[in-house]
Amino acid sequence: MLRTCKEVSQTDQEGFDLAEKALKMSSHGKVVYASATYRSSRTLQMIFRNGSLSVISPDLDYGVAVTVVTGSGKGFSSTNTLNTAGVRRAVSRAISMARSCSTAVPSPLSGKAEKDEWRTEEKIPLNSLDERQKIDMVSTIDRAVASATDLRTFRQIFLTERLDTKYYTDSEGTRIIAYDPKLVIHYFIRAVKGADSEQVHRTMGFSGGYEAFEKLQVEKQAVDDTRALKKMLENGRTAKRERLDVVCGSEVTGIACHESCGHPMEADRIMGREASQAGKSFVDIKSIGERIGSEMVTIVDDPTIPGSYGYYQYDDEGIRARRRVLYRNGQINEFLQNRESGSKSGFGSNGAGRAASYDMEPLVRMANTFLLPGEFDDSEIIGDVRKGILINGFTEWNIDDRRFNQKYVGREAYLIENGELTVPVRSPTLEITTRGFWSSVDAVGKDVRFFGGSCGKGDPMQGMAVDMGGPMIRLRNIVIK
Repeated sequence: MLRTCKEVSQTDQEGFDLAEKALKMSSHGKVVYASATYRSSRTLQMIFRNGSLSVISPDLDYGVAVTVVTGSGKGFSSTNTLNTAGVRRAVSRAISMARSCSTAVPSPLSGKAEKDEWRTEEKIPLNSLDERQKIDMVSTIDRAVASATDLRTFRQIFLTERLDTKYYTDSEGTRIIAYDPKLVIHYFIRAVKGADSEQVHRTMGFSGGYEAFEKLQVEKQAVDDTRALKKMLENGRTAKRERLDVVCGSEVTGIACHESCGHPMEADRIMGREASQAGKSFVDIKSIGERIGSEMVTIVDDPTIPGSYGYYQYDDEGIRARRRVLYRNGQINEFLQNRESGSKSGFGSNGAGRAASYDMEPLVRMANTFLLPGEFDDSEIIGDVRKGILINGFTEWNIDDRRFNQKYVGREAYLIENGELTVPVRSPTLEITTRGFWSSVDAVGKDVRFFGGSCGKGDPMQGMAVDMGGPMIRLRNIVIK
């Protein structure tokens, strides 16, 4: 009898048993490796527009997925027909797909069998509040935003809760049970002054329960964002093209870590699998040790941070999670790997195989990607700038499909004159290469902050829960437009 956590329903237990049946059906002489996963996802989404609840949408999605690797290739299939016949058909499709491949896949064996159960702690469980209480929590935030400015505002707030129950089993003997609740608050706020407007959108994600509202300080963040929009509209001056020092707040540091470090370090992208879907990488498999930034730049991807939006203890291929050091002291150090890419590259998986739902194949994905802190106070970083600009948040970003040429447009920004923040600056634009950005860093702050996101990748597209962030950083002698 399989050991289960107390939250597992009868339906989930039956799904666990069907996953074991699928694995047994997959395991015969010509199969090098096989795995089966059962996953149920219970979601609830509420959408508020200008304080009024306009959508409430519960959903339940569940099924079994099968992966097989034979001497000729790899096959993946899934089913939401939860009986023996449905699972048998999925296994047959996966084996047929693997046999029809023309390119062999090296064995994705990890060499270690894991037997474990992990769960994300909830201090205020998702199911402990009724709908009225959830509506009241969001309404309180909306009222605070509306009261934060005398300008006309348009407000949308999305509240999404999701509980994933997962069971993974494979031919190496790994058996993993997971109970993973996540809460997401996403808001879009537009402030209007005459014919002019400014806007902010922000995602705040949390692994856990409704304690997220306090932990993430959602109301304070939304109010701060709204007041910043008012400053930009009423007092902001237009940015002009000039070369100066640029100080990036945690939000800008985070998006740069995600886009110009996390994505190009995905091994499937490096080896070409993602080229026709989400792009390529400016590095190749032999780039370990190449310099990409200053000595102060160490960027990690770490799924093991409790409460973080990208938190997990094992990935969706049964590999134990660990911190991955992508850039170490300015040098390319490690790629993100799942079982397939790790077997092809020879580096092995480092626990980056993640799938958005039961019917999607685990791809190489980020979790929580951020710059490690340095030794400077924020006041020291700004105080040592004679003339520069602080870009505290962004409204737009662009990066090419090799993740090398990039552009960031500031949302909240301020001129720095003789070490002091002076006037607001509207929409300063930073266009730079990945190497140019990270090589220009000469100061890294002490305080790391995180910002949530839904990272898109794959075909069909998979949106993945991630955090990104870091401390304040300073870039010397940069052109701003």
